Amino acid sequence: MSAMSEQKKKMNVVQLTFLVMVNMMGSGIIMLPTNMAKVGAISLLSWVVTAVGSMAIAYGFAQCGILNQREGGMAAYAEDGYGKDGYFQVFFLYFLSLAIANVAVAISALGYLAAFFPVLTASPIATCLGVIGLLWLTTVANFGGPKLTGRIGAVTVWGVILPVGFMSFAGWFWFSGETFAAAWNPKGMGLLEGMGSSISLTLWAFLGMESAVQNSSAVENPKRDVPLASLFGTLGAAVIYILSTAAIQGIVPNADLAKSTGPFGLAFAHMFTPAVGSIVMVLAVLACVGSLLGWQFTLAQTAKDAADSKMFPGVFSKANSVGAPIPGMIIMGIVQSLMALSTISPNLSEQFAALVNLAVVTNVVPYIVSLSALFVMMRKAGVKEGPYRRNLVITVVGIAYSIYALYASGKDAVLGGMLVMVIGYLIYGFMAPRFVVPPRSTAAGKSVSTSALLAIAIAIHLLFIPRPVHAAVATAAAPVAPASALARIKQSGQVNLGYIAGAQPFTYRDNAGHPTGYTVALCQKIADQVKRELGLAALKVSWVQTTIQDRYRAVKERRIDLLCGDEDSLTGRKEISYSIPVYPGGIGALLRADASPGLKEILSGKQSPSRQFWRASPAQILSQQTVSVVAGTLSERWLAGKISQLNLTAKVAPVSGIEAGVQQVLDRKTNVFFAERALLLAVARNSPSASDLIILDRHFTYVPVAIGMARGDEDLRLLVDRTLGRMFASGEFHLFYGKWFGEPDEYVQNFFRLSTLPE
Repeated sequence: MSAMSEQKKKMNVVQLTFLVMVNMMGSGIIMLPTNMAKVGAISLLSWVVTAVGSMAIAYGFAQCGILNQREGGMAAYAEDGYGKDGYFQVFFLYFLSLAIANVAVAISALGYLAAFFPVLTASPIATCLGVIGLLWLTTVANFGGPKLTGRIGAVTVWGVILPVGFMSFAGWFWFSGETFAAAWNPKGMGLLEGMGSSISLTLWAFLGMESAVQNSSAVENPKRDVPLASLFGTLGAAVIYILSTAAIQGIVPNADLAKSTGPFGLAFAHMFTPAVGSIVMVLAVLACVGSLLGWQFTLAQTAKDAADSKMFPGVFSKANSVGAPIPGMIIMGIVQSLMALSTISPNLSEQFAALVNLAVVTNVVPYIVSLSALFVMMRKAGVKEGPYRRNLVITVVGIAYSIYALYASGKDAVLGGMLVMVIGYLIYGFMAPRFVVPPRSTAAGKSVSTSALLAIAIAIHLLFIPRPVHAAVATAAAPVAPASALARIKQSGQVNLGYIAGAQPFTYRDNAGHPTGYTVALCQKIADQVKRELGLAALKVSWVQTTIQDRYRAVKERRIDLLCGDEDSLTGRKEISYSIPVYPGGIGALLRADASPGLKEILSGKQSPSRQFWRASPAQILSQQTVSVVAGTLSERWLAGKISQLNLTAKVAPVSGIEAGVQQVLDRKTNVFFAERALLLAVARNSPSASDLIILDRHFTYVPVAIGMARGDEDLRLLVDRTLGRMFASGEFHLFYGKWFGEPDEYVQNFFRLSTLPE
């Protein structure tokens, strides 16, 4: 499928809303009726409180996602407000919450399996072994890679959606007011006590409400649709949750419901026959196992992404040929097995409740930290006062609810979560030097990873067996100057090359998903020369994808050593340094082929010499147009300067990337798209609608493309410039250049002659 056809299949608000609901429902609702029955039907009031709080949280995340579209989700939001330590702490707690949640999902699946195999719950030991068996079954099943996992999850999730959805609406035909009244308040709780009785349990069912933000790049109109889908999806899930659990309370006697290991199966057995109840049990088992299969992979992949960014031990970044991070899966399988052992309980519902409380605590703290960063993000983005106040009020409601959820989770869960947070800072103490200095030796590097893994194991142990903790955390007396890039590369045996996907022909992914393109190939040549000059027997080349918005930060934080292709400008040089130019770039214009002749004439510069470009009547024509540029690029700054200089009123519609801008032109949502001309040519050439587009011959600016690196890395810059200069002067370069752009003309040949510095 071509990139342009993919663009046409972006989600609308209805599709995104459904995605949010499905991601939240998962297996979170399966065991909840049993646990809520232990309190009584009055616990249904917790749904109301949680629904309001969850919608506020979802709205806050939607606003964060609009202002910050970097990879990392909540951790990336926290970084905007609290720096790298905020990123790590949010990632670490969220990562552990996923591990805890996986054990809870395994318990749900085992509860429903017990209806067919009673031996599984015959004793605490049998229950624990059954949970561990499910954890390892789904871990090993992921060794084959993500493709099959995704397909299974797309099918098995209906095992939850179908029975819960049916119960929400049709279950009321079997509802008994007497049964519900008898179950309302068996413990004689007050109203406020009843409202707070199951907050952690109900919040557990809403975890995943932030998923609309994670898919914002695949949405037609993210600024409008992401907030709406977050709110409507959360509200829709809340309605289904409240209706289904309330209906069950009026169908199954409370005493029977409180003892059940499969509440939905029991309810369907009351409504129809035991056989139907058994079918629902089977569906629930499939849903839980499918959900667990997907979340096991997500857990390991989350650790891998962090390890790739040097935020976690390197062992988690290792993956097999099909992309499965097997070492990380095995490590987390062991950790989750220890969790199952440490929460061993005489019955499943108690074990499930304990884990849910812990998962909520370790999830809610990242919610609070990342949501509070929205205030900083809005100020940096210059959000207007009206939207700022509205976002602030709603976000404060979400944070207040999160704090209340922490309180309602109980002292044991909060204590465990706080101990994990403290140990998280200890682990970060080992991680932080990676961003400023290399490890002193290979052995030291190994000890750091070992210490981090040991700290994780201690954290998990402390969650369930609280005891005094004494830890010494070393602090640096003064900042340490970063080591040179070549020293880091030689020490680690690895060079990190950054690229931006979708920038064909400079940097993009081929059909196999590997980075390729003109500047990618240049970076590979540079990496080969680095290996030779450093005298390394082997050099691992790690390709790190970044974004236009995050590219400078990635270079400055040493996540990447070289940025393979970027527009060299004075604004860019405030952030990073550049090599000699590698391409004579410049801004071009793309229009529809049926655009008005007057607009084409004005933009091509072919009007009468007596009329200056963008003056008089041409200015009037241009002021009526909608023009697009990629946000955060030199083209955006150039266009803003032209509009201000010539006092135009043209509407500017920034887009997220080249393909999005081309699609805007095809959809007639914008009249002109300005961007690097070579990028426009490549995307338009590969578009199924190429005949509907034209790219003007005119270069509006001269913008050289170069290789980026951190400022101050002069040794690396010298090596890069020397490698490029020798290559430009070689006979093979004509063929090399021609592969991406065609035979170089005289202008291009002169450009490379002038770019090459003498030895």
